[in-house]
Amino acid sequence: MFRKKNRLGLALAFSAGACLLFAGNAAASDCDRYQHHRDAYLYRAGASMAQAVNQMAQQRNVPVEAAAFYWGGDLMRAGDPASMRSLALLTLATYSWEGHETRAEAALERMFMDRGQVYAGFLAGLMLSDERGPADPYRARAYLRDAADAGSSDADAFLALFDACHGRGAMAFN
Repeated sequence: MFRKKNRLGLALAFSAGACLLFAGNAAASDCDRYQHHRDAYLYRAGASMAQAVNQMAQQRNVPVEAAAFYWGGDLMRAGDPASMRSLALLTLATYSWEGHETRAEAALERMFMDRGQVYAGFLAGLMLSDERGPADPYRARAYLRDAADAGSSDADAFLALFDACHGRGAMAFN
């Protein structure tokens, strides 16, 4: 009798361990996919704006930081939805500059919270989940969820990938 219970316990332990191992591998695969898509999106979205800022700086013979500062001011004063989206992209372009990660994340969060710029909230969510600057998966998910609720299909798609990676239930439990 003892041997049967012992074998049953061993079999249950082995199957539970195998399930955890495969679930861990699946989560790692989901995380790799999320990280790849996130990084590719952030790069593609910011690359054209970074190129435009660099060209502007060269044309005016000023440092790229000055060009971004003045262009950002013009976009902020315009205040229309297209200008605010461009400002979000300009902020994303500055995100790759050494030492500007935290400032860029905070600026996008303010654009979303103060001006309701959904695209800025989406970008903030992506940025808060990467390895640059302070990572905060809880705030990242909140921004992705809010942007998705406001109608961003990109945020909705990334939220699904984020949840597959981080496990929505595990985040809520923590």
